[in-house]
Amino acid sequence: MLGLKRAVLLASLAIVISAAVALAQEFPTKPIELVIPYAAGGSHDLTARALTSVAHQYIGQPMLVVLKPGGGGAVGSQAAIRAKPDGYTLMLGGSGPNTILPLREKIPIGPDQFAAIARINYSPAVFAVRTEAPWKTFREVVDTMKKNPGKFNFANTGPWGAGDFPMRMVLYTAQLLPQIGAGKMRALAVTDTRRHRDLPNVPTLREEGVDVVFTQWRSVLAPKGIPQAIAQKLEAAFKQMTEDSSFQALIKQLGDEIHFQAGKEFENTWRQEWEGFAKVVAGAQK
Repeated sequence: MLGLKRAVLLASLAIVISAAVALAQEFPTKPIELVIPYAAGGSHDLTARALTSVAHQYIGQPMLVVLKPGGGGAVGSQAAIRAKPDGYTLMLGGSGPNTILPLREKIPIGPDQFAAIARINYSPAVFAVRTEAPWKTFREVVDTMKKNPGKFNFANTGPWGAGDFPMRMVLYTAQLLPQIGAGKMRALAVTDTRRHRDLPNVPTLREEGVDVVFTQWRSVLAPKGIPQAIAQKLEAAFKQMTEDSSFQALIKQLGDEIHFQAGKEFENTWRQEWEGFAKVVAGAQK
């Protein structure tokens, strides 16, 4: 009797596995929606447009950009989390809406609420000053600030945003490359682990003796519960998209570099970021 029950159980399991494999093989049979938690025209939207321009070649169906701005990214994130986990609703998440915002506002839209599919690209922050400013290195700025506490102001794009958060780790950032190239600003440091492609003579913060790393990543996320086989198929397709020459050209036009990471690897990166940023937020709230 026990042997019969075991046989039935194994047979049932085999049927379930076969059904899941068949579902993944057929996927997708209709267009896929890529939710953007911001308004049109920003780096997330432009990256998404670059992806959708080549997506049909690698997934066999159109990929549609769906803008759901609001709440600093919370509206779009929550919509994606609530979607059916069948692979037809994805989101291009980021460090702002899915790490800084949920830590600051205690909103459940972080790594525990999503399945990571793949990181596409990221942008480091750049610390810059006016060309006529006296400082030539980031260390000179820090030394001057230490000698003159409370006398310095810094510009950013808003509280707890991509320009403000690095300064809380010690920084200022913006999309500065055009201004730097025009000679209006002087770049002193970047927040990546390596020098920026377009600023090869500008050191990283770590090279300047400040152990800070900050990047604005753009990664494809799915609702929790997405079948593993479908997640793997999507991951492989997005990897192919990042290797597409036309996609690479579009990303280069944006001043970005492609930094692909597979789902599991990116999840580890995301959780490490989450732990580090949580300390910054906790320190600021004391």
